[in-house]
Amino acid sequence: MSERTKRQHVVPRFYLRYFTQADGELWTHDCISGNARKTTPEKTAYETNIYTPVGEDGVRVDLIEDTLAKIESRAAEIYPDLLSFKKLSDVAKLDFAVFLATMFTRSPAQLRQFAQFMGQMAVWGSKHEMEREYRAKERDGSLSEIDAAVWELLQNDQLYELSVDRRVGLLAFQQADTLAHLMTRMTWNYEISEGQQLATSDNPMFWVKGDGPTYVGAGGFGVGNPHAVIPFPLSPNVILRLDWRPDIVWKKLGLDRRRARLANQYRAKHKERFLFFRDRDDGLCSLAMKYGDPVTLLSTGAPSQNVRVVRKLT
Repeated sequence: MSERTKRQHVVPRFYLRYFTQADGELWTHDCISGNARKTTPEKTAYETNIYTPVGEDGVRVDLIEDTLAKIESRAAEIYPDLLSFKKLSDVAKLDFAVFLATMFTRSPAQLRQFAQFMGQMAVWGSKHEMEREYRAKERDGSLSEIDAAVWELLQNDQLYELSVDRRVGLLAFQQADTLAHLMTRMTWNYEISEGQQLATSDNPMFWVKGDGPTYVGAGGFGVGNPHAVIPFPLSPNVILRLDWRPDIVWKKLGLDRRRARLANQYRAKHKERFLFFRDRDDGLCSLAMKYGDPVTLLSTGAPSQNVRVVRKLT
């Protein structure tokens, strides 16, 4: 029986190798420490047992980690075709869309945000149930002073805190299949930067709003919005661009210096902690620190000040 993998990469090693120098190393900027260090893909972007929760029997469940390994293996086979600017077959396109979908759901930013959402829903549900019981006692005259005091305390979110293990966010993987099939319907093109190196991050798969109205109307939300653009960096000078424009498909598009810098700005804004790039670049380091706060991927409208997501690395 082979020994299970405890060091699990939040960004696949094969993917980061496309951002390395000839010596096999790349730069990792950590916005928490403010430092940039040169290292190998094997020694960066990993956490202990992040994708292997403990089951009811006390044994680690390796299903997600094993599935990710298979998806990465297939994506690694397709990658050279993408960097050769080829048009993928329908099968290969779906396989790589699955990889992109898991790159979204596996990111620490997504896990944190989804866990926070689940925590907010738990708080909301608990408060709703307690208010129902409180009002019932109030109506039948059985409300005690203790009930009233506890109710007053629960109305002040600053007096208590709910801690949610970030691994609750692993439920986000349920979105991957839907997201992958949605992305196969999008238009795929290549954007090539000649004069500005492109960075990637620990949250490399996200969507931004392209040209179009500033509001999101009946056209849909998220990736389904007709103005959604997914800019996924393949290498220090190539972005795989997914959007909903039917007029151009599998084309090589130029990316001027201004737009390349904008792409890096989006990358810095959407990272969780780490920015990765091939060549030492003080501008990218400054950009990483400018957007040092973790990305906010969703807003639920529920109270969040008493929900804290905790990291457990054992």
